Amino acid sequence: MICDSTLFVALDRERRRQQEGPAHQFLREHAAEKIEMSVVTRGELARGFTRRTDWDNFCEGFTVHPLDEDILWKAAEVFQGLRKRGEPTGENDLWIAATALVTNQPLVTANAKDFRKIRGLIVLSHLSDT
Repeated sequence: MICDSTLFVALDRERRRQQEGPAHQFLREHAAEKIEMSVVTRGELARGFTRRTDWDNFCEGFTVHPLDEDILWKAAEVFQGLRKRGEPTGENDLWIAATALVTNQPLVTANAKDFRKIRGLIVLSHLSDT
């Protein structure tokens, strides 16, 4: 599964509060799945750390997909399709969605509504109420 930063932020928030919540529950329910991210998500996560070693250690256990030519082209296709339908999306969301599409994996996010407009993308939410 390709996870966006909302899952990782929720996991960290739950860990800091010492209370397991929807993010931890989601991971338990999908324990057999490999948790992966786009390099864009890794970049988004960097903003939440003050020390690089903490950021590196946090991301170390996850596969990080770089932006390769296939992902760059898929992002362009998604952008063009959304623009034609008058449904713009954020640049980072394009890269993350394209990563999920190219790797043929579902995308896990708390912002399911934002990603569901992308055709062909399987979107899962780690929130229990969406």
